[in-house]
Amino acid sequence: MTELFFQGKKPQDCLIAIFAVLLFASPWMLGFASDPKPAWSAWIAAVLLAYFAFTSLAESKQWEEWVTLALGAWLVVAPWALGFSADVAAERIHWLIGAMTIAVSLWAEWSFRHPPRPTA
Repeated sequence: MTELFFQGKKPQDCLIAIFAVLLFASPWMLGFASDPKPAWSAWIAAVLLAYFAFTSLAESKQWEEWVTLALGAWLVVAPWALGFSADVAAERIHWLIGAMTIAVSLWAEWSFRHPPRPTA
């Protein structure tokens, strides 16, 4: 059944959705839910990542890859921009999910520009 759901879908969008779930749960899992800046940063970014991942699963557009790339970049700089770089757990999860999101978005962009060639 899951094969039917994911048939023709990009694995990159599925990975971004998984990253979104992990990021959303991270304030509770890593113990920084009581600190509003990193917690809300994680929750808002996770909701946006999930939205664009599921939107892209429904109908893929190239601009969505650029938006997820920008969200990944935001996650990398958010600890400094919002001033919670002293919270190691929050900082590291933002870096980790951000870096992985950037990598997967670049992979998706590469796949979009270089579609697989049909085999004869």
